[in-house]
Amino acid sequence: MTSFQDIVYSSRKNHENVHETIIDHHKAIESWFRNQWLKYPAPFYSSIDIRNSGFKISPVDTNLFPAGFNNLNKDFESLYITAVKHTLDSLKTKIDKILIIPEDHTRNLHYLESLKYLSSLIQKSGYEVRVSEPGIDKNKFKNTNSLLQYDDFIPDAVLLNNDLSSGIPGFLDDVKQVILPSKNIGWTTRSKSEHFNYYSDVCSNFSKLLQLDPWMIEPEFRNCGEINFKTKQGEDCLVYHAEKLFKIISEKYHAYNIDEKPYIIIKADSGTYGMGVISIDNIDQIKNLNRKQRNKMLSSKGNIIPDRVILQEGVYSFEEIKNSNSVAEPVIYSFSNYLIGGFYRAHGSKANNENLNSPGMIFHPIPLSDVCVSPDMNSPVDSQINRYYVYGVIARLAILAAAKELFNLD
Repeated sequence: MTSFQDIVYSSRKNHENVHETIIDHHKAIESWFRNQWLKYPAPFYSSIDIRNSGFKISPVDTNLFPAGFNNLNKDFESLYITAVKHTLDSLKTKIDKILIIPEDHTRNLHYLESLKYLSSLIQKSGYEVRVSEPGIDKNKFKNTNSLLQYDDFIPDAVLLNNDLSSGIPGFLDDVKQVILPSKNIGWTTRSKSEHFNYYSDVCSNFSKLLQLDPWMIEPEFRNCGEINFKTKQGEDCLVYHAEKLFKIISEKYHAYNIDEKPYIIIKADSGTYGMGVISIDNIDQIKNLNRKQRNKMLSSKGNIIPDRVILQEGVYSFEEIKNSNSVAEPVIYSFSNYLIGGFYRAHGSKANNENLNSPGMIFHPIPLSDVCVSPDMNSPVDSQINRYYVYGVIARLAILAAAKELFNLD
């Protein structure tokens, strides 16, 4: 297992040291979060992809139907079980039986391992768990008088581990049982640009507390709809918004004396698993997309061709695995607003401005002995406990943005 000491981080990139600012304000931050959770209950679970360049640290993706539980540090299983129990108890409704509806990844052994571990955590929390067969169109589901039944199993709650990219199945309509998270937060209706609109609002309020430039904790973004990479329809929208983004990023880099080249990530505005993602660092690269890049943007989960994209400011990752030159990024997991740790996603053949969520990635569980909610003021800013605290703050800001999304759906 990779230890914290194996994660190399270039602290020379800390121009304004956003990390130190967050740590210095930790008491005010924790008070602020406590008040926010009272108003906006967090989604059942989530995983947050974070990029850390020192001068900027921000989430780049928020997954509300997370996989990858098999990559967590098993030494802290008791923490995960406690978080599950607290999360289900907070629903204040009688739950004994839980039905998990999974993705269709029957050939993905890693996903099946994640599903198995997630199920075991819920079982060890004291619940009876059943996992439906992959394929939400299977005929074992029945909705009788608004009571969902799977085969002979009648659950008290339904846990979606399926992002509903292919649509919301009819058997979930008017269901009496609790559905976690809301079926309306799937990729059928949700978009990354809408999530980052909420995140931007959260950062605006949070940054006032710290007197911090919100740009240091959020990626700039724009979005384009009605785009077709096969016919090139809508690519003028890409060029227009990319020019705007490059201008904003360049001005920020100049203002903070950041000696790096701005870049932009273009990806599908909905969907997961790192599909349909390209990185560009100049406008001509958009104007001259090659066949391989176009095909990449046409690939997506479930063979659904993306027709909307988000252009997101690229955030460098100045973290890597020692002695391997593998670029690394932290992924933080939670049940509700209880942070349970996560892992470093690393890739040996990707640069620090590329998408690491791609074939060839490896995982290093984070040895999280603390719950990311308390820094050590007597330790260096870049110590293990303090860096994880900063990760935890950024992750919770993204979770809060998702909570506001859910709040406005109800």
